[in-house]
Amino acid sequence: MLKNGIDIVCSNIINVIDIEEIFFGIEEEGVPYILKFLEDEKIDKESYVNGRFEIGIGINSDGEILLNQKKYTKKYILRENIESSKRNLRIFGQNAARLLKGLPLKKL
Repeated sequence: MLKNGIDIVCSNIINVIDIEEIFFGIEEEGVPYILKFLEDEKIDKESYVNGRFEIGIGINSDGEILLNQKKYTKKYILRENIESSKRNLRIFGQNAARLLKGLPLKKL
């Protein structure tokens, strides 16, 4: 059983190809993740930070991508959009993993 990783909760209307750079960034940092698809109205902070892990990414049907942590009280730590460049999406994934590992975040 995995102890640390990232929960990714994604709207079921998002094409996985549009977000795969996020996965590549997380994998480059050597961190596991779990991807789950939900109906959009069920995607909120609680759905992606109260899963198996305390760090999560939520991806809504409008393409908004939010990174958050269970104990963080604001709406998000990092924010991106699926229409961002592949480079930015990959860095977003790397930063999610780096947050988990306690490392400094990369700048876009």
